[in-house]
Order: sequence, then structure tokens, then C-alpha cells
Amino acid sequence: MKIIDFHTHFFPYELAPKAIKHITETSPGTHNHTDGTLKGLQRSMQESSVDLSVTLGVATKPSHVQSINKQSVALQRYDSIIPFGALHPQFENFAQEIDYLVENGIKGIKLHPEFQYFHIDDRSLYPMYEQLSGADLVVVFHTGKDPGPFTCDHALPEAVKRVHTDFPKLKMVAAHMGGWKVWDRVEEVLCAEEIWFDTSAVNNYMDKDDFLRICKKHGTDRIVFGSDTPWYDQAQSVKWIESSGLSDSELEKIFYKNSSGLLCI
Repeated sequence: MKIIDFHTHFFPYELAPKAIKHITETSPGTHNHTDGTLKGLQRSMQESSVDLSVTLGVATKPSHVQSINKQSVALQRYDSIIPFGALHPQFENFAQEIDYLVENGIKGIKLHPEFQYFHIDDRSLYPMYEQLSGADLVVVFHTGKDPGPFTCDHALPEAVKRVHTDFPKLKMVAAHMGGWKVWDRVEEVLCAEEIWFDTSAVNNYMDKDDFLRICKKHGTDRIVFGSDTPWYDQAQSVKWIESSGLSDSELEKIFYKNSSGLLCI
């Protein structure tokens, strides 16, 4: 069975040790399973039989956007890597940058409301969402709580639904099964909406019965596999999903078919 991991991270080699140290020290319970580099991710993919990984960079400052996107364009030379770009809510030339991403074959971006300090349904972001929707780019949002030192109220299910209602054609992926550690509200508010969930960072936190019930209620056609490596082990994440009670056909959708369709592979 082919596997696409829709939610992975790595850092430039010179920054990886510092980034790993900072995040593990400021996010209680967070541990790294690779060294945080591209080579570390590639080794993990080989060990876990992951065929393709979507890599997600986060621009913590507006000044980081263009450098991250240039790196993402360069990463397309690796057959096993699908690099996403980055935007920041305070980056002024977002329309031009979205055009740059599209022209260079980038398929989506990542936004992290906690690290970037914005509410997902802030109407000042609507012009950016409109442009992203029109460009047919996939947008992966961190949703729900976060183990870091944040307020954890920037992307709760009600706000995710408001964005989807206002931009129904925006290809939204709500990471961490729609909202990390707020899965009761995800089930009540987001299930059956035409929003994709990824499975990243749920093993060891989410009860498998709850996971299976949300999968059935939301529909396995709109769920994609993600690990959140290096913070979660890819092989363990695969095994956790495989042991969740889903059928072989449902697993095939989550591990590969849904992602390949979303990414137009």
C-alpha cells in the first residue's frame, strides 16, 4: 500500500539543532524522532515505508516568507518530497507571492495560527483566503490546541467552520483531526463538512474508538494521513492508524488515495 505523509517538517541543516532544542524545551511532552533535517526525514521515510512526504514550513515572521518559498521551490528536485510554501498574515505582498508559488508548481501552504498569532476567522485575512481559493492551493491549518506556550484559542472548530462557510471552495486541511485535543467539538461542529482532516499528532493522545467514530461520521473520503514528524515517529503513526479498526479500503483512502487526489498527483 502506498503512503503519503501529508504533515511533516524539517529545518535547514544549520538551524535544525537550535530549532529542535527550542521546541522540545518550550513544548512540554514534545520529543523529536529525527534530527530535524531533510536527511533525517528521508531516513524515517525509508524505515516506515512512506513513499511521499508533504513538507510544511512555517513563517514565524513576515520576513521569512520569501526565503521559505524559494527553498520550497528548490526542494521539488527531490522525487519523494512535496514541498508546501508559506505565508504570514502580516505579509503584505501575498497576492504576488501566491502567484509565484503557483507559477513554480507549489501545491499548497501551511498556516499556524498559534505560532503566527492570528485568529483563523479574522476578516482581515479574507483577501488572502480569497486569493488562495482562486489559485486552487491547498491550505493546511494547525487547528485546536498546541503543546507550546500559547493561548490555544486561535483555530477552534467554530472558527474553522466560519472560514469554510465563507470560502467553501478553499481547500482546507484542518490538521490534527480537525482540532488537537478538542475532538468532542470537532465531532459536533466539523464532521461531515467538506473540509479535510489530517491524522497528525493523534496517536497516544486520541482514543481509538473516538478516532474511528469521527472517521465514520466525517467520512474517510476527506481524511489524509499525517504524522507531524519529527515530533511523532512516522512508523508508529502508520501502525496506529492501521490498528484503528478501519477497513483495508478505508486505509487505502487515508494513506494514499485522498492525498493523491487533493494534490492532483
